[in-house]
Order: sequence, then structure tokens, then C-alpha cells
Amino acid sequence: MSLWLLPALAMLVSPLLTAWWIRRAQRLQLLDAPERRRLHEAPTPRGGGIGPVASILLVMLALMFLQPAALDGFALPLIVGLLLAAGVSAADDHRARSVRLRLAVHLLAATVLAVAFIANSGLDGRYWFEAGLLLIAMGVASMNLHNFMDGSDAHLASQSLFVFSVLALLAARHDANAAAVLFAAAAAAVLAFLPFNWPRARVFLGDVGSISLGFLVAAFSLVAVDRGLIGWGGALILSSGFMVDAAATLFGRMRRTRHWLKPHRDHLYQWLRRRDWSAARVVAAYQGWNLMIVLPALALLELRVHPPLAELVLAVAVYGLGFGVWIAARRALRRAHRAQ
Repeated sequence: MSLWLLPALAMLVSPLLTAWWIRRAQRLQLLDAPERRRLHEAPTPRGGGIGPVASILLVMLALMFLQPAALDGFALPLIVGLLLAAGVSAADDHRARSVRLRLAVHLLAATVLAVAFIANSGLDGRYWFEAGLLLIAMGVASMNLHNFMDGSDAHLASQSLFVFSVLALLAARHDANAAAVLFAAAAAAVLAFLPFNWPRARVFLGDVGSISLGFLVAAFSLVAVDRGLIGWGGALILSSGFMVDAAATLFGRMRRTRHWLKPHRDHLYQWLRRRDWSAARVVAAYQGWNLMIVLPALALLELRVHPPLAELVLAVAVYGLGFGVWIAARRALRRAHRAQ
């Protein structure tokens, strides 16, 4: 029972740290000013993600000491990886760091996670190199794609809350108590941060929040796969709402040979905001995808009456539907824009 006090601790610490950070950011003038690419209208403190991220880190440390075998093989890699991702991102929130430095640290954080997963998996040594490269690429992609999607009030926070909550429910259902506590604590930390970030936001996550939450989505998904709480297809489906928008936008910019790594306003959620959708309405739309598509698909997978290949087939179908919705929505928005 003592472990289940940790989510309550996260819910208490997260808003306290966030409120402290808002005052500090205002004092140090760590503010995001309005400009053409951004969607807010007033200078707003950035870096508020330090509240939920530090709370999750505190829970990880507590779990490691209270129950050393709770996250066997993953406890220390999770802590080290999160410290790396959050550390370079917090520094970047204070003063811009080079892309090379940030990417190198992201690679290191993803490598720590990949090594832990491979060591736990019992994978044939002949495939370690290929598996490691794939996992590292997934980790780096998750960090940066979630960062790309952090441009509208409460958007990334609400998605992270959904992912962590579903993983907590799956862990509890399968009696993986330590994992359930960790995932529930992460959800509690983000939930406690959400009022500060809800439209109109009083603070933004900043890179320390978006990069770290992207790392944690990938890391917790790997923990869930390792524990048999969810399969690879299910893990892909769980994050499909964000991954479809981020990937489709990135592929589209690369196809048009634009400077695809530079800041832009091409994501679907940005188009919706420019068509006078409120931030809350955008959150409702993306969470609607989660409720109407993701949850039923995961419920179907939980029945476990399907052949293993069917899980990946279902994931492909969900992403195919997602890309279709994305393309149709973008075309409709473009037509409306031209009609004005």
C-alpha cells in the first residue's frame, strides 16, 4: 500500500514546482513572446514541464529505493535517460543550445533505454545491433515528434495524460503493481500540471517538458512491452493520434523539399488553430480520436483471441485511417483557406 502513496506525492509536488517555476521564469524573463509561428497572444513563461518531470523523477527514485526489484533492469536506465533528456532540454530553455548537442544527448538517452530493453528481452545476440538501432531511432523520434506537437495549450499534456493513464490501467489489470504505480504517478503529475497549461496557459511545458514527456512515452511503452502488458502493435496504436500528425507533417515537408527541421506551422493542429479553433476544441478533437479509435482497438487486443500478426495488421489499419483523416482534414482546411 505504501507504493500507492507515490501517485499522491506526484500530484502534490508537480503543482508546487510548477507554481514556483512560473515565478522564477517571470523573474528571469524566460518567456515565449508571441510571433507569427506561435499561437499564443501574450508573453508566457516556458519550461514549466520541470514540475511534472521532476515529480516523475522523484517517484522513480522512491520506487528504486523502496522496492529495488520493482522495475527490474529498468529503474536506473529510466532515471539516467530522463536526466539526460531533461537536463539538456532545461539548459536549452534557458539559452539555446546547438542542434548537434541536443541530438547527441537524445541519442545517448535513447541508447541507455535501448540497452536496458535488449538486456531484459532475451533477444538472440545476432539481432542486438539491428534491434538497438531501431529502438534508438524510436526513442529519438518520440522525443522530437512530441516536441513538434507541443504548440497549443494543453495539447501535449492531455495526450501524455491519456497515454500514462491507459498504461496504468493495463498494468493494474495484469497485476504489474510497480509499473502501475509508476504510470499512475506520471499521469497524476501531468494531471496536476494541466490546470496551469489549460487555455489560456499560464506556463508552457518548454523543451524540458515536451522532450522529457516524449522520452517517457517511449520508455514506458517499452516497459509495458517488456512486461507483456501491451504488444508492439498496441504500443503504436496508443500514440497514434500524435504520431500520425507529426509523421505526416514531416513527410509532407520533406517531399516538398522544405527545410523540414526548421520551425513551421504545418501540423494539422496548427492549421485548425489558424481556422479559429480554440485550443480546448483541438484537445477535444485529438482526445476524440483516442476515445473513438484508440481505446476500442486496445480493448479488442486485450481480448487476446487473435493471432499475433493481427495486432500489427490492426496497427497498420489504425495508422492508415489516421493518415486518411489527416489528408482529408488538411485538404478541407486548404479549400476553406483559399475560399476566403
